[in-house]
Amino acid sequence: MPFLMRRRVRLLLISGTALIAAPALADVVPAPDAIQQAEADSGSTGDILVTARRREEKSQDVPIAINAFGAAQIEATRTYNLRDLQQLTPSLVVTNTNPRNTSINIRGLGNNVAVYNDGLEPAVGVYLDGVYLARPGQTVFDLADLERIEVLRGPQGTLFGKNTSAGAVVVTTKSPTFDPEAGGDISFGNHDFRQLHAYASGPLTDTLAARLFVSKTDRDGFTYNRADGRYRQSYHDLGLRGQLLYKPNEAFQLRVIADYGRQHANTAGSILTGAIRSYDNGTVFANNFYDRAARLGYTPVPADIGLRTTDADANPRYRMNQHGIAATADLDVGAATLTSVTAYRAWNWYPHNDGDSTSLDAGSDFHQSNNQRQFSQELRAASNGTNRIDYVAGLYYLYQSIKAEAVNNYGTQAAGWFLPPSTDPVVGAAALNGYSIISHSRPVTNSYAAFAQTILHVTPTIDLTTGLRYTYETKRGYFDQEATGASLAGLTTAQQAAAQAIRARYGVANYYDAETKKGRLSGQATLSWKITPQVLTYATYARGNKFGGLNLANITTTGPFAANPVIQPETIDSYEVGLKTSWLGGRITANVAGFWTDDKGYQTTIVDLDRNSFSFFANAGKVRTRGFEGDLRVAPARWISLYASGTYDDARYVSYPNSPCPIEVTGQTLCDLGGSRLPGVSKWAGSAGGELKAPVGTRFGHDSEVYLGGDYSYRSNFYTTANDSRYSLIPHYDIVNLRAGVRSEDGRFDVQVWARNLTNKDYFLSLSAANTGAITGTLGDPRTYGVTLRTKL
Repeated sequence: MPFLMRRRVRLLLISGTALIAAPALADVVPAPDAIQQAEADSGSTGDILVTARRREEKSQDVPIAINAFGAAQIEATRTYNLRDLQQLTPSLVVTNTNPRNTSINIRGLGNNVAVYNDGLEPAVGVYLDGVYLARPGQTVFDLADLERIEVLRGPQGTLFGKNTSAGAVVVTTKSPTFDPEAGGDISFGNHDFRQLHAYASGPLTDTLAARLFVSKTDRDGFTYNRADGRYRQSYHDLGLRGQLLYKPNEAFQLRVIADYGRQHANTAGSILTGAIRSYDNGTVFANNFYDRAARLGYTPVPADIGLRTTDADANPRYRMNQHGIAATADLDVGAATLTSVTAYRAWNWYPHNDGDSTSLDAGSDFHQSNNQRQFSQELRAASNGTNRIDYVAGLYYLYQSIKAEAVNNYGTQAAGWFLPPSTDPVVGAAALNGYSIISHSRPVTNSYAAFAQTILHVTPTIDLTTGLRYTYETKRGYFDQEATGASLAGLTTAQQAAAQAIRARYGVANYYDAETKKGRLSGQATLSWKITPQVLTYATYARGNKFGGLNLANITTTGPFAANPVIQPETIDSYEVGLKTSWLGGRITANVAGFWTDDKGYQTTIVDLDRNSFSFFANAGKVRTRGFEGDLRVAPARWISLYASGTYDDARYVSYPNSPCPIEVTGQTLCDLGGSRLPGVSKWAGSAGGELKAPVGTRFGHDSEVYLGGDYSYRSNFYTTANDSRYSLIPHYDIVNLRAGVRSEDGRFDVQVWARNLTNKDYFLSLSAANTGAITGTLGDPRTYGVTLRTKL
């Protein structure tokens, strides 16, 4: 059987098992005590209470496609960031080549994997303790000391503060406790990996409790940079979080959380995999990467991803920090609970990149830095108890400002590298060598919303859930660019004109401002039927909106090549049916969901081929995603627990008639991508795993057990450019993680040895061809392994 076919059959078995048994997009209903303890120890989801509908409910009782993970599974599987979380949640895709360029999508929709623009908003919302994180870069933090993580699929705007048109990732940290507790873990691994998590919690007075958490992670690099002889992709992270919980009585509580995070890393250039030497029609790709290298006497690194070798002389690196404070107040007034969530957050991003990814002094520094600030206020009322009609209603406001500085500094060899050999060398050197382009932009967003959702209990077993949301949003911003370079006074008039033409293609002084204002109505309706206490079925229709944005980039807003700086909203219509079941007293849960989503006005990249292929963003037309998801969890005995999840997602452009052609196509300006696959989406994805354990008697004065666990994840191939260039097609890959150890049953100690990417699989996070024809990509982590000691007092 062909290798790829075996992979697909494996995925079908994973997904099909869940379909046959029938579905869990989260946790299980209450199980016998032994089963609950087995699940808690093994790290399966267990009987997790979720707040997907702004009230505590068992996930199996919620008619929403949701994956929920408790602290035990997060810690056992070492799921300490969103990129690792996707290995447990096939419908979630997180692409992270650096913190700013983080793409999060659910069911194929979210942050376009090919689009990173400060003037656009995410379609997948990430919430930290009820606070919306407005920029994807803010989500790159250490997921530790958590109560749970919930991944909700489909539009969620009628319950969450900020409109989330494709889904939401809800992260809830552990709250201060009035019973003293402390603990943490320390890890050591290869590549000089060191990690510390530590927490302490307890009362300060009878009515005030506090919690302090610290996280420190360091790792050396594993990508060799020939230019400086250093191993890069090292990182050094520090995180602090302090909390106060004031609870004077059972009717009121105030929780205040302050956090600070700092990261810095020595990054590596992309790995060279080859270069385009001819177009698909056989025409020679003139002045390709190897031609340029030969002309300048440069010897590229071997195009061998197994070597993990780059050659960047500009000391690529980044620094990032963020901080925030949030206050959540809950007041029980009897019939309802009133909630206020007030938050301020700041995120700062300072990168430095090699603009040519070689040791030549051509692009000495290409980067965009950001200083983001946000303030949000949410007021919410939720009914208490069980009524004929339960409700949640609220008001929301978000202010966001992003100051950006984009820098393109060209070095002493820029003309020889970037310009065609037919260019007059005197003109080229004067025009581009030492040329500097610096732009500043600042989009400012004000978002206002009112939302409400009701649950009508039509009968004891049938519910009708309806919700509406009205959002009014304004975006204002400007783009201001300056360019400086060598004097052209010594050139002839003709040479000066030619030099100016070259500079015009790369960037000259440019200024414009733009504004957009829109009001949009979103809503949803769900009919659910509790056929038996163990079987829930539901059908949902939801309308979501991803608001428009501003094209704050080097575009022309006047003249024959004018581009509209305003990007229109996307409109999402989502249809879903699902079934959630449990069997054998909770020993088996099996869930399934089918979905169909239409997205009109999809925001993506357009390239102006007449202006040196400068890109800008616009509405492409319509896309569609459709498919099914299945989830199976089995805990037949205390000594074993298993899980399997799978998804099939057929995500395509329905209408994209004016797409820029992929780089391998020549002789035509635009290509019609109608019917082509959506970038960033695997058609098949799955995960499976479990844990075995056995008692070993008393160790260090505590009843203990040994355990062996493993996790497997698979993704089929996917594109990473908007125009589906075949040079951006990332091959399918699978990852195996293993862990083994001994732990006390009361959690006092846990000694674990672990390995991630056990087979040392080389797989790509990004892959594309530059206009030089160089095909480069960012690789995922190689095999890592180590030991962790975890304890609690």
